[in-house]
Amino acid sequence: MATTLRILIVVALQTALLAYMILDRQAVLSAARTVTLKVVPVDPRDIFRGDYVILTYEISRLDPTKIEGDNTFGYGDKVLVTLVPNGDTWTATGIARGKPVPAQGGVAIQGTIESFDANETGQATAVTVHYGIESYFVPEGTGREIEQERQKGDLSADIAVDASGRAAIKALRRGGQVFYVEGIF
Repeated sequence: MATTLRILIVVALQTALLAYMILDRQAVLSAARTVTLKVVPVDPRDIFRGDYVILTYEISRLDPTKIEGDNTFGYGDKVLVTLVPNGDTWTATGIARGKPVPAQGGVAIQGTIESFDANETGQATAVTVHYGIESYFVPEGTGREIEQERQKGDLSADIAVDASGRAAIKALRRGGQVFYVEGIF
C-alpha cells in the first residue's frame, strides 16, 4: 500500500510539473505586449542540430554609449533592455541592470550579458545580450527554408514579452507577412 501511494505521488508531481511548464509557456505567449524584432544573418546552421534555427537580432549587440542606461557590465549580468517601436520593428533605447530605462510606449525585455567590450576606463562600448529567444526548434523539413530567409535579411520575429520581461517567439515573418506561428507544444 505504501509503495502504491509513493508511486502515485511521484506520478502526480511529474504531471503537475509538465502542466506548469505548458501553462507557463502559454502565459508568456499570451502576454499583452508583442514586439517585432529584425532578425540578422548568422553563420549557417550546425548540421548536427537538425531542424533547429539559430536567430540573432539587431538588439543582440548594443552600444551602451549610444543608448540610455548603464555602461559598465560584467559577464552574466542580468539586464533589462528597453525597446520602442520604430516602424515595423522595435529598437533598443536603453539598457540597465536594475529598473528598466523608462520610455513612452516602451517594453522592457530581460537578457543576460554574454560578452562585452570596454574602453580603458571600464565603460562598455559594445555588449552582446542573450534573451533566450536565439534558438528555435521548427518542424522537420522547415529549418532550411527559414535559414534561407534569415540569410537574405528578410526575416523578423514577433516576440511575446510578459510584464516581468520574459520573452518567447510567437511568430516568424517573411517580408512583414507571418509565415510561421508558434504552437503551445
